Amino acid sequence: MARRRGGLVGRRVELDALVEAGVAGPTVVRGLAGSGKTALLRETRRVLADRMVPVLSVPFPADGPAWDLFGFRAVLRAVREQYEDFDTDSRLPDSLDDVSRLCTEAGYADPWTRFCLLHAMSTLFTRLSTTASVTVLLDDLDRLTEPVVAAAPMYRAGHTVIAACRVPLAGTADHLGRAFPRTIELEPLPAEPTSELLRRTAKGPLTPAAEQAIRDALGPWWGNPGAVVATVTDLRERGRLDATGEVFHLRGPEAPVALPAGHPVLTGLARFGNLGKRLVLLASAPDGLLVDDLPFAAGGEGDARDAGRAVDALICDGVLECDASGTIRCRVPGAGTAVAEEMGGRARLHGEIAERLRGSAGVAGVPLDTLARHVVSAGRELPRHPDYAEVLRDADGLFAADSAGRTRHVYAAWWHAGPGSGRAMRQAEVLRHLVRVGDYRTMADFVAEAARDVDDEATAELAAGAVLAAVHLGHPVPADVRERLGRSAPARAVVDLAGRWFAGDPVAPHDVSAHFAPVWQHSRPVAPGPGPRTWRHRRPEASLADACAVRDLVPVFEAVLGSDYRVPAAGPLSAYHRARTGYAEGRWNEALGAVEELEVHDGVDEFVREHARLLAAEMCGWQGEGVRAAAWLAKVPGTGHAPHLRAWVEAGLRHHAGEPEEAFEAGRRAFGAHPFSRDEIGASRLLCRLAWLAGRIGDTERCRTVVAVAEEYHELRSCPRSFGVLALVRGLAGRDESQLHSAERLVRRRGGHELVLLGESAARSSESPRSRLHEAAEFSRPRGATRPAGKAREAVPPGVRVPAELQAAEPLSGTELEILELIRTGQTNRQIARSIRMSEKTVEKHLSRLFVKAGCRTRYGLATSGLGRRRDVVGAHG
Repeated sequence: MARRRGGLVGRRVELDALVEAGVAGPTVVRGLAGSGKTALLRETRRVLADRMVPVLSVPFPADGPAWDLFGFRAVLRAVREQYEDFDTDSRLPDSLDDVSRLCTEAGYADPWTRFCLLHAMSTLFTRLSTTASVTVLLDDLDRLTEPVVAAAPMYRAGHTVIAACRVPLAGTADHLGRAFPRTIELEPLPAEPTSELLRRTAKGPLTPAAEQAIRDALGPWWGNPGAVVATVTDLRERGRLDATGEVFHLRGPEAPVALPAGHPVLTGLARFGNLGKRLVLLASAPDGLLVDDLPFAAGGEGDARDAGRAVDALICDGVLECDASGTIRCRVPGAGTAVAEEMGGRARLHGEIAERLRGSAGVAGVPLDTLARHVVSAGRELPRHPDYAEVLRDADGLFAADSAGRTRHVYAAWWHAGPGSGRAMRQAEVLRHLVRVGDYRTMADFVAEAARDVDDEATAELAAGAVLAAVHLGHPVPADVRERLGRSAPARAVVDLAGRWFAGDPVAPHDVSAHFAPVWQHSRPVAPGPGPRTWRHRRPEASLADACAVRDLVPVFEAVLGSDYRVPAAGPLSAYHRARTGYAEGRWNEALGAVEELEVHDGVDEFVREHARLLAAEMCGWQGEGVRAAAWLAKVPGTGHAPHLRAWVEAGLRHHAGEPEEAFEAGRRAFGAHPFSRDEIGASRLLCRLAWLAGRIGDTERCRTVVAVAEEYHELRSCPRSFGVLALVRGLAGRDESQLHSAERLVRRRGGHELVLLGESAARSSESPRSRLHEAAEFSRPRGATRPAGKAREAVPPGVRVPAELQAAEPLSGTELEILELIRTGQTNRQIARSIRMSEKTVEKHLSRLFVKAGCRTRYGLATSGLGRRRDVVGAHG
């Protein structure tokens, strides 16, 4: 693990080696620009100074005079500035005067004077310290014309010399490497120290998406301290680094990260002129640059030879790479982004190439794939032309179905299509493709462009695309788009659905089906008519209604659009859906990451934000992270959109704190304070949690109270949900397993999410054989959720599935069954040993075998597992 010493991140091994460099002789530290050579020398000086070792630091500036071959002017300046740090010989001032007098341009020009200069510098270093040898740190020694000669007087005087220099370019002589007996190479920092440096530079943690964007942009330069610091600093200066609370995220996350000006990759491109920039720009495209396209990219046959030489050099520099298929790619994507910003984008360059190809040889004289690739990449930068429409039609299979190249292809085909039914068909193809790949940001841009000139009969499908983009991105349909699409009544009805959604009005599954199914079946048939049979993915309508109730439309879109629909990888709706499903399925790290991602989105309504925060608090509570859980809970006001759900979480946290009575009373008061809340799912969960608490406490009066409250709730609501909740509450409060089993069957027939009340999958599948009451004991803990190892309390939830082969192959012995029952009564190993008359060590051995058979690691997981119980549980989804 990397260690931080002073201001240095990582480099522990290298620092230790330099501190002991006096034993090994002259040492050279080599690394790429920005690899941390200067920082390492600075930290070496600090450590040696703490040990009372005299140190002379000599930085050689980039703007030093060219005639100062040995860099002695910089050495003189360093000695004078650090004079007080040494116990010097009284004659040192005379030596300083001698070197100063000889170190001139004329002195270097005369061989004898140059010899005298070297002799004077040797004398100076013999007089620098009279008590101990000095460690001389020479930073950027490779900037000198004669670096080896410059270091010789210091070493001959008996001092330790440590020099830092860049890695020599390929094909150049390595004089320092041959002259210095020991070399320390600065490799890129490992991932953990690099992330720490990123956080320190940003002055706070970054979202995983932001860190990944920076990592992707830097490519092999990730791990280079200078590149990381410069990139984060540049993002801040551009205004792209925003903070939400204490977490930083990228503003405009869809825009890639560019290398900062002055990065070595960008400065290295200068020697190739405009050609180098064009090559990097084309190679940084998603599909790269084919070797066969070099003549077209360069502009001519003669330029093609220059392009080939430039590509070879850039491959040697580590900027480009070429695979076996002949595709050239940029290894540093941020370089392509920076060049694109300078040259006005990649599409314009592709457009120039396509126009030149068509103008020089005509469409028939150019390889089809070559021209099609450039037309596709140019997009709207190319004026509409029927030749291009024909090229794209003939090259329809050029890209994989769900690739980014296919996205550009269908867009270009629409752009170059002429008016009429062909253009409308291309529009439908674009919309359906964007839904299939989940690219709703491109969808929003496409709808805004297509709406400027669209036939009335094609507006409804365009309106569906506008609504899908708006809901997934969390921003209403733009006013100008809404106005253009509103000329058609069917399109206006679809767009109005988005208006209701963003106004916070309830939206039911049949609303989505009624507006989207007719539009989507225009070019691909779906089941006829609105209602339960319109769902292409067979889901119980009640489960879809529950998803709508918590403002997660992903399950509804999956049901209505079927195989056409894919959940996008990013966006507020995607993050919210991942938070809900991750919580329900026990993928808690993923779910918590999704909640944190949701925090940085601005297009999130308060209900969604509150609901996600409450799920985060619930998960943290079960993971034993009380402080973090309380912080999430504190972000949700008691008068928010989900008061019952908040009370459900708060009751759970009080239970985790060992306060079951206070948990019950707090939950009961909260339920009574909001009798008419629309938070029906929260009310259902809270009632079941109260019933479980009452039964666990063993208070008959509290059990009667919660049953009475559930009865009042059912009388007020009079719906299948409230009836199912009442049945569950009666079974939990009475600790009646048969009654609870009947209640589960009743709820399952409805097909809703009431089983969420006992855990997002309270009725487990037959893979986890447990009693109804032990299922209820989880009261809202998702399936398969586990905590970090080492948590003393409830470390592994009972949702861990026991491998069937273990259960079948190794039945429990009588002793194991007896120990298991005593574990479930809460007895310690010592108490168990006394009860069954064996040693504690023997009990521990039996427990180890039981942990393996139960598939858990803690006593709580063992106590609530299905081990030793009858296999009578019906699947939650069966």
